[in-house]
Amino acid sequence: MGGKTSTASRSKYNAKTYERLVLNLRIDSPQSKKAIEAAAEQAGESATAYVVEAVRRRMEQEQTLSASDTPGEVKNLEGDTDPVE
Repeated sequence: MGGKTSTASRSKYNAKTYERLVLNLRIDSPQSKKAIEAAAEQAGESATAYVVEAVRRRMEQEQTLSASDTPGEVKNLEGDTDPVE
């Protein structure tokens, strides 16, 4: 029977296992919920998986950039360095 106990069990499990992150997206923005869901569907992913992958890539990119940065230099898109004036 999938009554109250089942819902309570799921809620307890989810509370122990997952963290929630709420995003407020403007309806008229290019990054609206509908746009993200459509892009995720096109990629064959859930909206959650799509957003998590985008965040993971961004975090990885920023970590790589900050680890390889040399004070006084800025990397351009081609990977060359230019001194900061």
